[in-house]
Amino acid sequence: MRLERCSQEVWMCNHCSMCTETVCDEAGWYKTCPVYGQLRFEDTSARGHNTVAFYLLEGSLSYSKEVAESVFACTTCASCEEVCRPFGNVVAKIGGSALKTLVPPILNALGAEMDTLHTVEIVEAMRADCVDLGLQPEPLKKMAESTDKNRNPYGQPHSDRLKWADGLGIPDAADTVLFVGCTPSYLTREIAQSTARILKRAGVSFAVLPDEWCCGSPLLRAGNIDLARKMIKHNVELLAGKGVRRIIAPCAECYMAIGRDWPKMVGDLPFSVHHITDFLAQLASAGKLRFKNSIKSTVTYHDPCHLGRAMGIYDEPRSVLKALPGVRLVEMYPTEHAAWCCGAGGGLKASNPELAVDIGMEKVPLIKQTGASVLVSSCPFCKTNFVDVMRKAKVSIEVKDLTELVAESMGV
Repeated sequence: MRLERCSQEVWMCNHCSMCTETVCDEAGWYKTCPVYGQLRFEDTSARGHNTVAFYLLEGSLSYSKEVAESVFACTTCASCEEVCRPFGNVVAKIGGSALKTLVPPILNALGAEMDTLHTVEIVEAMRADCVDLGLQPEPLKKMAESTDKNRNPYGQPHSDRLKWADGLGIPDAADTVLFVGCTPSYLTREIAQSTARILKRAGVSFAVLPDEWCCGSPLLRAGNIDLARKMIKHNVELLAGKGVRRIIAPCAECYMAIGRDWPKMVGDLPFSVHHITDFLAQLASAGKLRFKNSIKSTVTYHDPCHLGRAMGIYDEPRSVLKALPGVRLVEMYPTEHAAWCCGAGGGLKASNPELAVDIGMEKVPLIKQTGASVLVSSCPFCKTNFVDVMRKAKVSIEVKDLTELVAESMGV
């Protein structure tokens, strides 16, 4: 049972209910678990998942279809881990998201551990057990089958992966590689195109690889660990064989996978990885982004869970937005480490698309309160779900990726 590797974490949970619903107005918390907020069943909260895990390990509960339904009802947004982090809200109140991100590794290096209960890892371990037992939801099973066959979860031919790049004249060899990811390659090609045009205009020499495979993150989140390892091993060998020294990822999911999951699966990587927001912030600071057009829009920024809470990227996208002429950035509340999930993560958009949209609908009043006409994010999953959310909500708020706004301002 793969869950056994998380046994110490499971036994550490004291079932305090902080991860279910936490009210701490000054720290930005008044909702925690997005799925529990919709379904109101204890076994869909982090505390409920940890209770299920405890009884599975104890042997008084066995995996079943009902257990699987509970385990897969999670966006892996890690809001539960944020409120579980010791002194996390205190640190954030003193020094904001930057201090909250820096303090744990500093204390850990000094031998004073300040870490959270890794509830998402517990959920993913139970999902892996469900995969082994044939209990994975059918849409996620089909997604895995497609990824094994087509190297992407969308059932699209692998030969079409770089269709978005037609006419852009991008080479297939360079020290820097744009690791596009499946979603920008097939569903949100405008993100891939705007990213490539920005980099070209900024004078960045980069390549795209025709034989790029899925980063493995959707598989890992859904419990398909062995298949994910196959994808990751291929990509690492491909990139290392090409002598790549730097990767730029426009997808938050890919960035999290490469930066966090790949080293766990295959060891140290021979290249660095940057999310596009981080890289754009560096280019802007160096004066390499030349803006021609004024956007003249009020925008608000949605923090992707897998970019913010998972990887600590909060300030970089905001610095880029503030550099765009004509843009007026108005923060929604709550935001940054306390930002509400869009609903699309953890395979939920695939396994339960209606629930994913319902979770996203919760953010519509927060967005409207800012007076923004444009909702900006830095994750293709967030964009696709929020497009569906705005359609259902019947509100005329545009949903754009940060790269689209930058490309528009640069005139590329």
